[in-house]
Amino acid sequence: MEPLKKVLIITYFFPPCNLTASQRALGWARHLKGEGYQPIIITRNWDVHINKPDDIHIDSGDKLLHLKNDEFEAYFLPYKGNLRDKIYVKYGNRKFKFIRKILSLLELLGHSFTNKSIPFSNIYEFAEKFINEHKDVKALIITGNPFEIFRFGFLLNKKFQIPWIADYRDDWNTSVVTFSRGIFDGILRKFQEHDEKKWVSSAECITTISQNYANKIGNFVNRKGHVLLNGFFEEDVNPYLNEEPFEKFTIVYNGMLYPSQEIEVFIDAFKQLVAAFPLFRKKIELRFPGILYLKEVAKRVSDLLKGFEDIVVMTERIPRMEVLKIQSKAHLLLMVAHKGAKGIPSSKIYEYLGLRKPVLICPSDDDILEETFNKYNLGYLANDKNEAFEHLKQLFEIYLSGNYRHLIANNLYTEQFSRKNQAKVLAEIIHKI
Repeated sequence: MEPLKKVLIITYFFPPCNLTASQRALGWARHLKGEGYQPIIITRNWDVHINKPDDIHIDSGDKLLHLKNDEFEAYFLPYKGNLRDKIYVKYGNRKFKFIRKILSLLELLGHSFTNKSIPFSNIYEFAEKFINEHKDVKALIITGNPFEIFRFGFLLNKKFQIPWIADYRDDWNTSVVTFSRGIFDGILRKFQEHDEKKWVSSAECITTISQNYANKIGNFVNRKGHVLLNGFFEEDVNPYLNEEPFEKFTIVYNGMLYPSQEIEVFIDAFKQLVAAFPLFRKKIELRFPGILYLKEVAKRVSDLLKGFEDIVVMTERIPRMEVLKIQSKAHLLLMVAHKGAKGIPSSKIYEYLGLRKPVLICPSDDDILEETFNKYNLGYLANDKNEAFEHLKQLFEIYLSGNYRHLIANNLYTEQFSRKNQAKVLAEIIHKI
């Protein structure tokens, strides 16, 4: 039997981190061994549970942790925040806002010149030492964001000539979903564009979450782009496939919501549904698990739904398996595309598919979401409130008739989106380099 080839995966996010970003590298870690590769993960310590965005800045761990199991091995490096992090953890947004902005700017500019400006530079130092001691590492996979982690790939390739893959969970300087950082934005953007092109130019190729991104980023950095979807863990969703649905007709939107996502279109249709069935109002429920994680997002949604508080449920972040159970018991799962943006599927849609539930895309994106759910027999696409209302009305009437259980998903279609199958895609890319 041919020995496994060592692949080093450098990632900032990895379990026990409870953020969605950690699931991407975990999928490779769990399944690459079956494709002939031995995955070795280098990441930061995640002893801190993330309940709110500020928690990511908290110091975590005081020594190296090494985990080894039948699927992969992982090294967790202590995280010690810089001065900006310490000020933020202690005072939040209450004090020293201008000082924090100056420190953030200096840190971001410093990425162009030295690892010392990166709070997690110990990940690079450990990777360098590891490769020195293990000459049989065949390839590197470095996944961002944070995108300064690509600097590590550039430097390691320069020193050891090991081929590496730059994996983008999101796009960086090519993003259309960006927010101005104020007067320094133009200067900083030039530095970051230069860094992205310089660092990724040494990669063999890039991988990312959609063909649109693969083309856009690939052209920007002059590297070949490959599509590597997020997918779902079969072992996670399978226990929930036969859950009894909620007693009420329940619609669930899980996760983050950005200003570019026009959830107003769906909410208008939802209000129209409630108005069309006044006698059945108490049989309808709209859930937003985890939306209170970002207070401004929660306020935007709650303001839109004033007067409907009796049939709307909004919660803080809850454990992932609990979210899966809520989604599995829902009658309809909701996804909202980004206005004016293409190639952004959101990782949640693959769990939606894995759970074999009806999914409403509202509004749609005329791109990867539409392409994915056009081929899914329980996918419903709506570009305005009237189309959305018609879908909601149709599904609610099926619910009232007691025939909702007859909506059966096409398993052959959904299986291609498993993390296991996406690991096979990655293995083929590694094999080529």
